[in-house]
Amino acid sequence: MAKAKLLKRPVVEAMPDRRIAGLLRRYTLETRFKIPQQWDDYNASAKTPGKEPDGWYGVCRDEDAGFCYLCGIEGKPAKGQGEITLPAGRWARFATTAHLSRMGDVWEELHRDWMGRPDLPQRDGPLVEFYPPAFNGKTGEGGFEIWVPLADEREGGSAPGLTASPGVAGPKKS
Repeated sequence: MAKAKLLKRPVVEAMPDRRIAGLLRRYTLETRFKIPQQWDDYNASAKTPGKEPDGWYGVCRDEDAGFCYLCGIEGKPAKGQGEITLPAGRWARFATTAHLSRMGDVWEELHRDWMGRPDLPQRDGPLVEFYPPAFNGKTGEGGFEIWVPLADEREGGSAPGLTASPGVAGPKKS
């Protein structure tokens, strides 16, 4: 019996630069199991005076002998925080309603079923986990998205048959 699909068909969207600031740490494949602790540390120290952010980001950038992971929000870094800029361009946004405990399954499905497809040519850049305001970090429910940077259409990056949406991504509070 085939596994039920966790990811919805991606929305392809042009996005501006985004500056993500927060807690930045380095990992290897052997140490990545510590990322949930990084979120606990971030949540214990993060302060968002005035209003809740429009979402939270987990940003993964490849580096020599591993990768760095930043958990945070869009904006300027506070003293002692790291930052990663998500470059402007086309992005594929894969939404899921899966529980957070299925994160490994979500990434596995993304790599198995979507990465390397000619209709979704990837470009260099970080991979992003986006947690909208509806996401509940205590229960792991509320859905999240995975964002993948795509090549420009003029570089052979058209995505026939995929939903296209211009403008800025990410749910906004009403």
